[in-house]
Amino acid sequence: MTDWERRLSLDPSAAVPLYYQLRERLRAVIRDCEPNTLIPAEKDLMAYAGVSRATARRAIGDLVQEGLLVARQGSGTYTAPLAVVPELGSRPVGFTETMARLGRKPTTQLLSAHVQRAEPGVAVALGVQEGHEVVFGLLLRLLDGVPCMVESAHLPVELVPGILDEDLTGSLYDLLRTKYGLTPASGRETIGAVNADYRLAELLRVPMAAALLATARSTCTESGIALEYTIRHARGDLTVFSVELNDAKNALMGQ
Repeated sequence: MTDWERRLSLDPSAAVPLYYQLRERLRAVIRDCEPNTLIPAEKDLMAYAGVSRATARRAIGDLVQEGLLVARQGSGTYTAPLAVVPELGSRPVGFTETMARLGRKPTTQLLSAHVQRAEPGVAVALGVQEGHEVVFGLLLRLLDGVPCMVESAHLPVELVPGILDEDLTGSLYDLLRTKYGLTPASGRETIGAVNADYRLAELLRVPMAAALLATARSTCTESGIALEYTIRHARGDLTVFSVELNDAKNALMGQ
């Protein structure tokens, strides 16, 4: 059991500001806690550290911004849950495969699946004419039973005949490989930040305007056939991205 009072004891005579001391002490304690651990209430932190409410809030706020703590209205502040960690810069890997490899329990709810006409952005990504028929699937990905990602997947209809009759709640990439002989071999993924609208907030169980990570992925087979265009909206408190910086093709770009 964590001895919060002892580990959060501060030195008022130190040159370092109290909020900074408290933040770093909290950071050290958090490293030793399990995910989703409830930390002491604000008034208890004030007593343990001998600081004002403003100082305690500033230290907690910094760690929330860093993603180490998660504030849940009406419940308290918790250490962050284990995050989804997609690896960028490697071969295309699906959600189910990634999470199973990490020892997590991924599940999927199929919200919608049908054939529709390709909108301009989808058509460009798949290299087809605007209005060309594509298979569309709307999927809710859950991690250990918690909604974490909404996926909108698009596939050229001629490549996947009969796919709407298949089970789409497993690994899409496994299905493409085993039934259609199609393996995503390369692709491009772009990442941005958006705020949850009403639909996404409801599906992901987050407040309206909550921060989400938005990604758009296009993949091709080894022979260069455009295979998939998927837009993902992931909870910002459950997702981080890992990038391998080990060859000349990976670069850091800033504005």
